[in-house]
Amino acid sequence: MGTSIRLGKILGIPIGIHYSWIFVFLLFVFLMVRQFTTFTTDSVPVPQRWLTAILTTVLLFVSVLIHELSHSVVAVHKGIPVTGITLFIFGGVSQLAHEARRPFTEFVVAIVGPLTSIVLGLLLLAIWDLTRGLSDSLGFVLVSLALINLSLGIFNMLPGFPLDGGRVLRSVLWGITGSYWRATQIATRAGQGIGGTMLAAGIGFVFHDQYQMIWTSVLGVFLIVVATMNYRQEQTREALRAYHVSDAMTTDWCTLQGETPLTSQLVIQGFSGGQDFLGVLLEGRMQGIVTRRQLAQAPKGAWSYTTLAQVMRPLSDLTIVEPNQAIFDVLEHMGEADLERSTVVDNGIILGFITRSKAQQFVRSLRSAKLRL
Repeated sequence: MGTSIRLGKILGIPIGIHYSWIFVFLLFVFLMVRQFTTFTTDSVPVPQRWLTAILTTVLLFVSVLIHELSHSVVAVHKGIPVTGITLFIFGGVSQLAHEARRPFTEFVVAIVGPLTSIVLGLLLLAIWDLTRGLSDSLGFVLVSLALINLSLGIFNMLPGFPLDGGRVLRSVLWGITGSYWRATQIATRAGQGIGGTMLAAGIGFVFHDQYQMIWTSVLGVFLIVVATMNYRQEQTREALRAYHVSDAMTTDWCTLQGETPLTSQLVIQGFSGGQDFLGVLLEGRMQGIVTRRQLAQAPKGAWSYTTLAQVMRPLSDLTIVEPNQAIFDVLEHMGEADLERSTVVDNGIILGFITRSKAQQFVRSLRSAKLRL
């Protein structure tokens, strides 16, 4: 959330507002003031109009947040960690640690958002019907929020990625075909098609002097861009599934005795050539590693009488992976657990190490070689 304002946590989920939301807030307040003027035939004081508009916009923010929270709560219930929710210029996004691993999981996580918005919209309409005539301001707030929530729910059910309806479509196709990648291709192409249609419609509105509809084109461009980015991201993931940990692991490192002092020339030589860690031997077996960061954190005044064994990280503290595991799955797990390095072990023998940075270099090399990425 580096580009957003942190608001706090709800149900343990960090909530943030992207700076672009400030522009949206001001725009909606202005639009709501104009809408309120046409909604009521009575003379309403100017301060009341602005307060009603501000209240409606704040509750709109709450409505979008409820929509995203419904996604997040179901995702957590299905075992998918949620790193945060961010509201931005085009709505909100729940940041999931990873994609759903089963079609049904993606289906329920995706569809709960639009359903929540539609139910909320219908509930607000029912409340408005019960309180009709009590207050113009109350009526305006209820009707506006009801229509916005209904529109939000219906629009999000359009069957194209990155909309919720696109994820629902992908989950259904995934379940039918058994291919996540094929389902993603269709859903993202559908999203690009919806975005292109909205772009063309917005331009058409402008040519007919309906300049306020330019937002249709802006939203269409947004859908095209995000759908395209997602397509490329999933394309990369699909290509990575064909490669294993053994293809990207580090197999060449320097190993020193545990009693070696940090000031030893052997330590300096061991870290030469871009190597970022040393293996540490205890009783003839490699028992741990010392990284550049660990070395830098040790007090320099104590280096002469501090040994590698005293600052090493035991291998038992490192996550163990197997050489034949898919690099995509391992990288996803390392990202979730915020791990930089894992030990590659086969039949009790250490074959090497896999790091996120090394894996990223591996991916870049695949791209430069133009291997279907």
